Amino acid sequence: MSQRILKYRTVLFYSFAFTISWLSWFLMSRVYLGGQPNMIVYVFSTIGGLGPLISLAILERLSQKSITLKQVFSQIKIRGAKKAWFVLPILALPVITVLGDIVYFVMGREEGFRLIKSGPDTLGILVIPVMVVHFTASLITSPLFEEPGWRGFALADLQRKYGREVGSLVVGILWWAWHQPMNLTFGLQPTVYSFVSMVALSFMIDSLFNLSDKNLFTAMLAHQSSGTVIMFLYQGDENPIQLGLLIGFVILLRFRERSRTASLSPA
Repeated sequence: MSQRILKYRTVLFYSFAFTISWLSWFLMSRVYLGGQPNMIVYVFSTIGGLGPLISLAILERLSQKSITLKQVFSQIKIRGAKKAWFVLPILALPVITVLGDIVYFVMGREEGFRLIKSGPDTLGILVIPVMVVHFTASLITSPLFEEPGWRGFALADLQRKYGREVGSLVVGILWWAWHQPMNLTFGLQPTVYSFVSMVALSFMIDSLFNLSDKNLFTAMLAHQSSGTVIMFLYQGDENPIQLGLLIGFVILLRFRERSRTASLSPA
């Protein structure tokens, strides 16, 4: 039994994660009436967000601890890790977003120049410490709920089986698809731009994770950086400059991965 679980562990992981999350978010959609979510909505939203971790816990039991949450969480490395792999995932997406805003404005595609979204911009200079607090506090939510499953568990198997690029593509597409029921409930309609952006972001997180010697904390930092950017920074309406910069950064990271792999390969 446990051998069959191990053989199909990636398929089972995604099957359990999607079932748990989508069922919870379906129930959430039934009780959400629009406007400010109530506590029941938050409960169903959180249970859905925990889908990947619950899936890993199920696999731990079914595999008779051949797969364990402890093994996955052991990839979260803070002490002794190179600080560059903390700074880069935190700052990469904010820098890309700001540069995209600047270039778009210079091109005349925006009537006025702005970096902060409407709402948070009323905080003035205080928006900076608020962003820091939001980023830090949120690390124990979506990044901790998701990254152990996506990057800490599934990515290595998929890249080993299908190669670096196709493996990342599978992770990225499934990551995008997993979010859709929750997004639709809150009025976020899928578009080609949002799909490509999210898959490119997934590629970026994959590369940062691999280049940091598979440090799950690096993936968590990059994940939450995107969440804080979405919450606070102005991104405009489908800014192709930002998307182009993101894809360009991903290409640079992939070249770095390729060169590192080549340098480690025996002559």
